Amino acid sequence: MGRHAAPSQLEKAAEKAGKAAPAAAIAGMLVAGQAHVAVAATATTVAVAGQIHTDAMVTHDRHASRTYIVQPGDTLSAISQKIYGTPADALWLYQVNRSVIRNPNLIYVGQRLKLPYDPPAGGAAAVPELAHETVMSTSSALSGTLSCAGLEELWEEAGGSHAEAEMAASIAMAESSGEQYATGGVGERGYWQINPNHGALSTYDPLGNAKAAVIISNDGTDWTPWTTYTSGAYIGRC
Repeated sequence: MGRHAAPSQLEKAAEKAGKAAPAAAIAGMLVAGQAHVAVAATATTVAVAGQIHTDAMVTHDRHASRTYIVQPGDTLSAISQKIYGTPADALWLYQVNRSVIRNPNLIYVGQRLKLPYDPPAGGAAAVPELAHETVMSTSSALSGTLSCAGLEELWEEAGGSHAEAEMAASIAMAESSGEQYATGGVGERGYWQINPNHGALSTYDPLGNAKAAVIISNDGTDWTPWTTYTSGAYIGRC
């Protein structure tokens, strides 16, 4: 019987590696399984966190203010009626948006107003300035084509400052040549050519038109809305 040759060092190393392989495979499976569990747990946590974040956003939005962009013909009363079902909340809207609205009777197309979802019961306290918002057509003995003197008188009859009467008349004369029914290229009306963007303020009624000029100019302290003022075309008219 011949003797078997002793295993070489290389064969011993191969045998040892073969026996160790199953253990390594099992260990790999365990590690992979643990990683899968960890990933699944992480995914669940993220999903829950996302749901909480979404719920928080919904709650926040429910109590936030909407943004409303003023449209041609809008007044605060009309917006209040449209959004809240009553014109009474116009007074409250004015107070909420005082950083944007200088005069409650005058809002501009394109202005962005805050409209809270829940107005207070009964609206806000009365704001006297709103009395002129929708009552702009009133009677006056002055009508038709007016001279500078007639325009000055109409301005003061509308409550305008006596000190600004001549300036007001000069601008009206430059805008309309003193014609009651003068109409501009985009529908501006009357002596002071009040743009229809101003809603009820834009009227051919003599006293209503003059009142609109008083309101828009802040009683003659700001004539910049009129191009005949900014261009200097009013100079020497009266």
